[in-house]
Amino acid sequence: MTPETFIHSIRQLADFSDEELGAILSKFEPRSIKKKTNLLPIGTVAREVYFIISGCMRLFYEKDGEDISAYFFTEGTFAGAYDSFSSRQPSRHSIEALEDCEVLALSYQNSQDLFIESPKMNEFVRKILEERFITLHQLYTSLILDSPEERYRNLLRDRPELLNRVPQHQIATFLGITKVSLSRIKNRVAKK
Repeated sequence: MTPETFIHSIRQLADFSDEELGAILSKFEPRSIKKKTNLLPIGTVAREVYFIISGCMRLFYEKDGEDISAYFFTEGTFAGAYDSFSSRQPSRHSIEALEDCEVLALSYQNSQDLFIESPKMNEFVRKILEERFITLHQLYTSLILDSPEERYRNLLRDRPELLNRVPQHQIATFLGITKVSLSRIKNRVAKK
């Protein structure tokens, strides 16, 4: 995946001119992030959001000394703690790089400048947030209505690459189960 993927993603969501695209790209900073970097410790305000060119990031919560995976961001997606980024309030979750990542980082100030300089940014951000809302709503609904095996099968169907990129204990917490339960489910599914 290349920075051109970012331009393609932008063009799919809003009709920007070449000049507008140049202005948008100038606000994003290319950055390399090392594996295991905590980009947002709990209790801090998110200063940036990221478009992932390559790599994988994880959003997670901590409870009773354990971390609970809530979402995995991979190539071609925007990653960040949007609630903290937008509200300027401390985050209740963390974001870490699970792999070495190449990203385009957008600071809060640069995002605000883009809203002023390019009114089409409102449409672009609205569409990104709509996509994220739908994805999170589907995950939430699945946690309520689906069995652990159904949630695993959904992950296998929708995002199979995560099973080879993310540690199993993090996959288990993402599915709302223990690592032992995940192992049993994987064995049952493999036998069918």
